[in-house]
Amino acid sequence: MKGTMGQERVAGRKIFWFYAVPLILWMAFIFLMSSQPHEKQNLQPLIGERVPEEFVKENFSWVRFNYGDGEVSIRELGVPAFIEFFVRKAAHFAEYFILGCLAFRLLRVWMGNRRSVAWLLGVSALFCLFYAATDEFHQSFTPDRTPMAADVLLDAVSGCIGAAVYAAAARRGKTRKKYG
Repeated sequence: MKGTMGQERVAGRKIFWFYAVPLILWMAFIFLMSSQPHEKQNLQPLIGERVPEEFVKENFSWVRFNYGDGEVSIRELGVPAFIEFFVRKAAHFAEYFILGCLAFRLLRVWMGNRRSVAWLLGVSALFCLFYAATDEFHQSFTPDRTPMAADVLLDAVSGCIGAAVYAAAARRGKTRKKYG
């Protein structure tokens, strides 16, 4: 009995350090990024210097859609802000894709075979949704940042995709080991 308890303690420490800590650190990174005012993250001056405006206008002036409360188009935003919009949304996607991977990874090792993959994906998705909502709420206290429901949706979907990709990769890796 003593050996089993010692093994559980080692396993618990391993889960904490190798699975929970990376998730916590990633959450802290997202929080830090959300704590910065827009002017600290403003990419428009750099984009204005480096990106040929005419090229973008010629090839992307047809792009026009609504996001949140406003229209996203070159005509409405100008070239630098138009490009920055996509860079920012790609950053949102990447942040929460990784968050979804890390959340699923922790749940998978913590729960083992006690829960189905669908359950693990659902809990990972709810976790990403909750963190995205609290992140947007946090942004409401940050100067020059605007919380948006559309960003919560983007972040939650990104987290779901990240968790699903991790689940598929883990399953594929397990199948490879099984069949050589």
